[in-house]
Parts: sequence; structure tokens; C-alpha cells
Amino acid sequence: MHAFAAIWAIGIATMKGGLRDRLIQSLLLAGFFFLFSTMVFSSFSMRQPMEVAINYSLATVQILAVLITLFLGLNLLSREIESRAGHGVLTQPLSRSAYVLGKFFGLMLLCCIVVAFLALCAVIGVLLVRAGTPNAPLILWENFGLSLMGILLISLLLGAASLLFCAVATSAILPFLATIAIWVIGNSTQTVKNYLDANIADQAMTPQLKAIITGAYYVFPNLSLLDFKVYAIYGLPLAAAQVGFALTYGLAYTIVLLTLATRLFQTRDML
Repeated sequence: MHAFAAIWAIGIATMKGGLRDRLIQSLLLAGFFFLFSTMVFSSFSMRQPMEVAINYSLATVQILAVLITLFLGLNLLSREIESRAGHGVLTQPLSRSAYVLGKFFGLMLLCCIVVAFLALCAVIGVLLVRAGTPNAPLILWENFGLSLMGILLISLLLGAASLLFCAVATSAILPFLATIAIWVIGNSTQTVKNYLDANIADQAMTPQLKAIITGAYYVFPNLSLLDFKVYAIYGLPLAAAQVGFALTYGLAYTIVLLTLATRLFQTRDML
């Protein structure tokens, strides 16, 4: 089977399997709740209802997208390997690299569907709040769209990380916990690095601890670079160079994780 045709076929099958998952049905319910709850939460602020609505909308999209990516990514390799459901596919004239890339392609399609649906709910919710807010400030929809693009890229990066851990783990729980750790650390490394650069912690931290934190900053993905929510909330200008660097960084990190996942899965003993 041709490699690209195999990747396409596995990706489409993975996407269809994910859409049949009950998790997607829960997503629909969460999306409708999210649509109407935006107006409720924005009403808590009398002075900045639009800022609250945009912040709540984008934060909810990010949390739901990441959680769904984690659970769907967990099903891609770990449970198939544990149940030996994927062994029949691997017995075909198909490379393991094509199998892993096909799984990621399917996850990418699912992430796009999830983020697109949640984005639609977010836009409708924000528009409803804007319609009920007199003298509402101008919304920079290009920043709103870039925020959604950053959320999608974060989901894909975490999906690639989940595949990497699934390629070497013997249980399903380890990739899930390891990917959550990547998410938590990736969202905090920039803050910790700024704290160190400010020389506030010179007396409280040993040089060894500083070296470990600095190393973690450069090893783990800096997910803060892909978070553009503050620019959408307050309508701040966003430089094209900053966006280009962030997107290039996210794509490059995802490619590195996928490369490692395919290499490690090739050497895995499937018996």
C-alpha cells in the first residue's frame, strides 16, 4: 500500500471512529451550554462584559479542546495496542511510521472539527453579549481567530506528545498523565523563566535548581507563546513577526514529537 494512501485511509478511519465516540456527543451538550452560559458569566461584570465574554469563551474553548485531545489521543495507540485491535493493521504491508502518522492525521482532523464547533459556539455567544451591551467596544476578530488558531496548535502539539508517550508506554494511564504534565509545565515555564530573569529568586534558589528550571524551559514546549487570548480580550496590537514565530515554533515542536514517536514505535516489541 502506498504510504500516503495508507496514512489517508488510517486517518479517515480514526476520524470516523472518534466521531462515533460518546465524547463527541458530550461535546455537543457542552457546546450548547457554553453558548448560553457566556451571556450569564459576562453579566457578572457591569463595566467590562465584552472582555469577560471573550475571556470566558476562549478559555472554555481551550480547556474543552485540550481535554478532548487528551482523551482521544489516549485511544489512538495505547488502547489499540492493549486490546491488540491494531495488530491486524500492522500485519498488512504497512510501515509503522505510516500507521503512527495516519493516527495523528485522524487526530488532527478531529481537533479541527472540535475547535471549529467550539469556535462557532464562542462567536455566537460573544455576538449575543455584544448585541445586549450598549456602546460595546470594537472586537478585533483577527485576534480572536489567531487565538483559536493557537488553541488548535496547542491541541495538535499535545496530541503529538500523547502519541510519543503511547509509542513507548505499556499502559494507557501513563501517556495520559505525562501529556497532562506537558500541558501544565508548558503553560508555566515562561512565567518561571521571567521570575528567574528578574533576579528576584537569587537568595531563595540554588544554582542547581536554577539550572534545572532553565533546562526545563528549553526542553518542554512553551505553550504561552501560542496563547493569544489577552490580545483578543483587550484588542491589543499583535505583530506579524510574533505570530509567525509562535506558529513556526509550535509546528516545529509538533514535527519533532511526531518524528520521535515514529522512531520509537518502529523499535517497539508488539508481541
